[in-house]
Amino acid sequence: MNDSAGMLHLLAAEPTLLPAAPLDANGETIETRRNENHTCLRCGKPATTALIADLGEHGKRWLDLCYTDFNSVRQAN
Repeated sequence: MNDSAGMLHLLAAEPTLLPAAPLDANGETIETRRNENHTCLRCGKPATTALIADLGEHGKRWLDLCYTDFNSVRQAN
């Protein structure tokens, strides 16, 4: 299982329901997303981390997570 698939499995997230990320995203795009008001995909608290998962046939998708859930999923993956 790759990192993206592993994270989605741990988060019990359906890839087609995640917001699409731009194909040409860079660090500035990610920082802008992180500073917007999004909720954590796992718990619903304010997200402090924005990740882009390349999900192959589903394209690139945003994963917005709070600090606690990001660390939890990162360690488990």
